[in-house]
Amino acid sequence: MEVSIKDGTGTQQEAKVDAEGRVHTFAVVESEDRHVNKEGRTISYYFTTTPVGAGDYFFYIENNQDVDLTITDIRIMCAATETINVNGVSGTPSYTAGADITPVNRNRGKTALSPSATVKLDTNTTGLSNDGTIFFIRCDTANKMAHLRTTSNIIIPKGTAVALEAVTGTALITCVVSVSVIDEESL
Repeated sequence: MEVSIKDGTGTQQEAKVDAEGRVHTFAVVESEDRHVNKEGRTISYYFTTTPVGAGDYFFYIENNQDVDLTITDIRIMCAATETINVNGVSGTPSYTAGADITPVNRNRGKTALSPSATVKLDTNTTGLSNDGTIFFIRCDTANKMAHLRTTSNIIIPKGTAVALEAVTGTALITCVVSVSVIDEESL
């Protein structure tokens, strides 16, 4: 049985297939991150804080909705040399000086998106168990930005959480965490 792929415009043009079974096409490729941002579903959480001491969690995000959240990148600057661990965490957070962080949409033509998530900055969040370090970010020089970017992103399904931990602590931290709402149905 012969099968052919014809265009959808009614001209009956058939697709070219090479000897290895590959269809020859012309395509425009757009990264998922850019596509999601164009739809207004990428936000940034900007904050500054000074952790109280070594091993303190200072940023917490827990997904409370049915669709996944992804951390697409983290830009961070510390007032002193520091290592920041990006940890998967569980437990019930208890905040020392916790404050909500207002999201800013990265698509300026869209209304601010507020995913159903708990997002807090703090100086020393306790009550969390470290389920493992996903990444670490090394701030080698005081007041110089370090940038974590990964094509695989950090996926946060419903009911799971990620927290940022200052290994040394006590230095002012300036940070932007970028988050996308990934709804597979709309991609």
